[in-house]
Amino acid sequence: MKKNILLTALAVGLLIVPTACEDNRDEFLSDFSTILYFRNSGEIAVTLYKTGENTDYNLTVNKSGSNLGATTTATITAMSEAALQAYNLSHGYNYQALPATCYTYTGGEVTFGSSDLYKQVTVSMNPELVEENIGTDGIYVIPFEITSSADSINADKRYAFIVPEVETPSIGFANAGYHQTDITSDGAVTITQNIIMPIANQWNFDCAVDVDQSLLDEYNASVYPDYTLLPSNSYSLEVGSFVVGSNTATLSLTVDRSQLGYGLYALPLRLTGASNENFEINTAGQTLILGINSTVERSELAQIPLSLDMLSGYGIADYDGTGLAGLFDGRGSALFMHGDYYYGENDPVYGQYVDFALNTPIQHFAYNFWTRYSNADGAPVNTVIYASNNGETWHCIGQVTNAFTAGDEEYDSGVFSSNEPFTHVRFSVTESNAGNVCTGSYWNCGEMQIFGN
Repeated sequence: MKKNILLTALAVGLLIVPTACEDNRDEFLSDFSTILYFRNSGEIAVTLYKTGENTDYNLTVNKSGSNLGATTTATITAMSEAALQAYNLSHGYNYQALPATCYTYTGGEVTFGSSDLYKQVTVSMNPELVEENIGTDGIYVIPFEITSSADSINADKRYAFIVPEVETPSIGFANAGYHQTDITSDGAVTITQNIIMPIANQWNFDCAVDVDQSLLDEYNASVYPDYTLLPSNSYSLEVGSFVVGSNTATLSLTVDRSQLGYGLYALPLRLTGASNENFEINTAGQTLILGINSTVERSELAQIPLSLDMLSGYGIADYDGTGLAGLFDGRGSALFMHGDYYYGENDPVYGQYVDFALNTPIQHFAYNFWTRYSNADGAPVNTVIYASNNGETWHCIGQVTNAFTAGDEEYDSGVFSSNEPFTHVRFSVTESNAGNVCTGSYWNCGEMQIFGN
């Protein structure tokens, strides 16, 4: 019997009933009693991972039409070279067929019973062979078509072109980069991070993680704080394994605060390998720096009253606002401190800053900050906190990133600590909502409170 192809033109004037049914059983209700089509037709992108095993993809053939209870058969076959070139010519494509040695499929004839609304054909692809045969002279595909001797085929959904992309599977830290944890009490504190893979895991294997001092050196050179390598006697590091069924391995860092002083520490980690040779390291997820801020609870700090005799600064305007007194003269529309925007007072390292000279040495510092009462146009975006014993030699004890959006908006900082007592604090703003303060912009403040211990 001559096969029937349901052409798009024939659909004009036929009743198409919209549906939300997942099986699409009502998609082609018409005068055609039985219609067959690929549920996913056209180009189908499939990622193949080189794991030493084939990758399977299921092509789904749907049955629709006015007689859903009909029994029928269909044949799903790989297109011949002649058929593929004819398709290219008529549709303006440049598909190139991958050799049949690259895949197998459960093709041939499929039979739909009266209750069957779909059938699946499994295409099993060899990633290594596919990779060897993918060229640059077109889009390389595994092309399939549906035919039937008895029933209609939807012409628009008659063809399926699997477009394989071959990748080597990788592992990497789920949250690569820098992450800080505050530790405020003695005893053991455990910090966990995940190592992940992008595919369903069918293997048991280990991964190797090394402490890499060079990562910390690079980080210290690129940011303001100066982190100390976490002493080896202060922590234990456990790297979990990947197990079948889970695409996550857990790394656990347990830190003993009693073995630390106060201040900033870090453990720089590099993922170096996997016991399964089929996996490589994801470059973007290869490194992790676990920062430790060894400090105290903020409740242990006391407020330090501000006065003009303890304040000095650089790039503070005397022509707008109330000068340094604006830090503590209350919150109101005319009560604020403003950085210089006229004379070009901008330090290339510190931007514009305020120095606090303390009567009593402290080891721990915190602050509360309010944006200018009327707006947040000059509110700090990046603030660096420095400590000193003489007001001349400074070391960084912390960095804060803010995202102020409104006037009179409050921010209460965490605690910044140093293992050595200090008598001076520098509040350095290097970037604000107005721009780069180190190169010519400014910042402002509606009110501040400082705390120490």
